Amino acid sequence: LGEFSAGIGRCKQLRSLELHFAHNRITGESLGDFGEGIGGCERLNKLELWLSHNKISGEKLGAFGNGIGRCKLLKQLDVIFSSNQISGEKFGEFGQGIGRCAQLIKLWLRFQ
Repeated sequence: LGEFSAGIGRCKQLRSLELHFAHNRITGESLGDFGEGIGGCERLNKLELWLSHNKISGEKLGAFGNGIGRCKLLKQLDVIFSSNQISGEKFGEFGQGIGRCAQLIKLWLRFQ
């Protein structure tokens, strides 16, 4: 996700993004990088991410949430984290980051 993450942040006019990255080898570190990139999408109002069946641990989950939290116009966030290796305490860090999305109306998170 490295180069993609850096590139997506330059899409200043992007308003809606849906990505299906299920069944890959995405790690918490690459997810943190993606969060930093997505934070550059200042006009984003809908983000849908399918991240199930990857290698995501709690590592960098806070950075991912912080990046999303920079999307001040975000109204809808849907993230599927099913079948990863995330521990419960790391969700707090993620939650603190997305808590800065003052416009958020719909939040849908799936963990299994």
